[in-house]
Amino acid sequence: MEPQETTDEATVENGAEVVEVASAAKPTIEIPVKPLPPAPEPAKSIATSLPPTNDSLPESNPLWEQVQQLWQDYFGEGKKDNLTLAIALVAAIPLLIATSALLEFLNKLPLLPSIFELVGFGYSLWFVYRYLLLASSRKELIDAIITWKNKVFG
Repeated sequence: MEPQETTDEATVENGAEVVEVASAAKPTIEIPVKPLPPAPEPAKSIATSLPPTNDSLPESNPLWEQVQQLWQDYFGEGKKDNLTLAIALVAAIPLLIATSALLEFLNKLPLLPSIFELVGFGYSLWFVYRYLLLASSRKELIDAIITWKNKVFG
């Protein structure tokens, strides 16, 4: 092996030789280009092909009537203002942001996410053992759900 020169001129000469060798070794390939097919005509708008519809909800829908009745019972004449609902919604937004930030912080602590997963797994095992394993405990769970549903929905 010969000792290599470390001057700038030797580096430039070696680089030029490499470029010449690399450029001389590449063959030229021509690829035929196919012409593109003509573009299809634009489709008709869906709005022009559909019959006009009535955007308002039908008055005979029993669910809609029930919603309207509940709204009137809660916010009707002499009842609570719409301001109460607006304040509750606006107050919920910072509360959700703070909760999200707290959970994100707790998730970044080294051992806490693993501990939370372990607690969740343990609770799932306990729930299966307590309520789902035996038929009598499943009946108890179903009765509790039905009781809760009757309390909430009447």
